[in-house]
Amino acid sequence: MSGDELVYLTALNLALRYRGGTARALIDHFGAASEVFSQTPSSLAKATGMAFEVTTQLLSKENLHAAEAEINWTLMQGIKTHTLYDSSYPKRLFHCSDAPVILYQSGPATLSPAKALAVVGTRSATPYGLQVTAQIIKNLAARGHHCTIISGLAYGIDITAHRTALEAGLPTIAVFAFGLDHIQPAQHTATALKIMEQGACVSDFPSKTTITKANFLKRNRIIAGLADGVLVVESKETGGALTTAEIAQSYDREVMAVPGRWNDPSSRGCNALIREQKAALANGVEDIEQQLSWTPSLSEASPAHTQEKDLLDAGLLHILEQGPHSIDQLYRLSHIPLPELSARLMRLTIKGSIKRIHQNQYGLSC
Repeated sequence: MSGDELVYLTALNLALRYRGGTARALIDHFGAASEVFSQTPSSLAKATGMAFEVTTQLLSKENLHAAEAEINWTLMQGIKTHTLYDSSYPKRLFHCSDAPVILYQSGPATLSPAKALAVVGTRSATPYGLQVTAQIIKNLAARGHHCTIISGLAYGIDITAHRTALEAGLPTIAVFAFGLDHIQPAQHTATALKIMEQGACVSDFPSKTTITKANFLKRNRIIAGLADGVLVVESKETGGALTTAEIAQSYDREVMAVPGRWNDPSSRGCNALIREQKAALANGVEDIEQQLSWTPSLSEASPAHTQEKDLLDAGLLHILEQGPHSIDQLYRLSHIPLPELSARLMRLTIKGSIKRIHQNQYGLSC
């Protein structure tokens, strides 16, 4: 791509920010971004139906100067610029109707990995949500899935997903709701810098973008578009995670949700997604594998995995030696995430090691 064409694409991105579909339609109509800028404001307005004020701003010299300044800044900062027409542009995102014409990247990770999972949830996560997030990502790594974990660097589920991925040796991508000249929240700066070293921070927002609440919702389309599927770990009845799930559905991505207690406000969003059949129930890594057709690279019966499973099962049996316990009591005593705990209790029941007593209690079989 010529330098001039990059200037025109950047100018389109600046003027039609967050409206990648409109920018793409203009380029398709005129044949190139440079051809768009060969129009007059009135002819462009007539051909596209855009307001004259919009086309005037779009074609202004100030917009082109701002585009040149943005390109110079990215070059000085070592930031990669992927345009919609480059081979480096994320393959999954390319097929989304509102994909941005430009995506900025800081960090070495590929944006088109073999496997990619978005993990999202509430900022005000409970200990249960944080534990489930960490356990699922650790289990993905343990089962040989070198998958890229994608999230939004926010408090709660997002930052836990990024940090666990880094600890587990998995690539992780943080999608910003502002330019790459800024890290928000500031408390996550150290993690963001690690991601820039081992993964990637990306954004379709240019530098000096004003941080607004609306931008966080707009960036969710990038999170959904980069992934094979979206896992919602914990969400209230409203929130960005549910928006991401909705966008993912529109992109024909797999949507999964971790169930929570029926009366827990932090899980109402996930439970609603499952109840309304907008998301598949995710009780553990096996459910994610099934939904995404991922095959483990390591046998579940590997010595390390078997030893870990035997130790956890032995811990549950030891607790039940003291007498029957409810699932809630077992959860508090064992610290095993509820989805995994339910699966383990079912396996031990089938094996005959334990039996179900009443509706919600378990005890030893003998």
